[in-house]
Amino acid sequence: MDEKEFSNYYSYHLNYTLENNLSNKEDFFCHVWQIVQTRIKHFEIQDPFSRNHAMHRQQLGKLQQFQKYLTSIDEWNARPSHIVIAEKDELIQNQKIDIEKLSAKLAELNEYEVSLKILIDDGHLPTFIDIIQQLREVPLPSGRKLLKSDHKIPYAKMIAKYFSHGGKDIPIETARNYFVDKKGDVTIKGTSIQPEHRLFKVIPIEPAKK
Repeated sequence: MDEKEFSNYYSYHLNYTLENNLSNKEDFFCHVWQIVQTRIKHFEIQDPFSRNHAMHRQQLGKLQQFQKYLTSIDEWNARPSHIVIAEKDELIQNQKIDIEKLSAKLAELNEYEVSLKILIDDGHLPTFIDIIQQLREVPLPSGRKLLKSDHKIPYAKMIAKYFSHGGKDIPIETARNYFVDKKGDVTIKGTSIQPEHRLFKVIPIEPAKK
């Protein structure tokens, strides 16, 4: 029997048992588990030098596969207690490791948290964002851009995280709306910066003449 057929095979016999009031789900599971475990022990003790050794190994492997399937559907923890306890101990140990990793990551992230954000004067959020947008295009003397990012969302996240406007937090969606695709100088969607808010111009300093 192929492994993918285990579920249908088990369900067929379970449904027969339930329809004929022979057992409940949990007792049926325990019964099947015990049968499988007994057969596994039977093949494990077979003579490895027997001419049937290859067949025994094949049958043992199939039974162990089916036992793994039974493990996956054990919603009652009905298997032998030492197996369940060992699994829970392993789960707890793995969770402890995950908690330690997450705690270390949280401590690292807290290094970048701020208690007080930089205040943008009321009504001038578009002005500030206009400066950020200009900085994204500022060229270095080499011709390369000063700032490089394949995505615009880091700028929106930076503004929302470290700046406030008029004494209030800046929703990330508000900041994101200023960093959208453009066709030429026209914003395709989102929030455009009006001319009255363009108060500054970021330009490179001309090199001193020799």
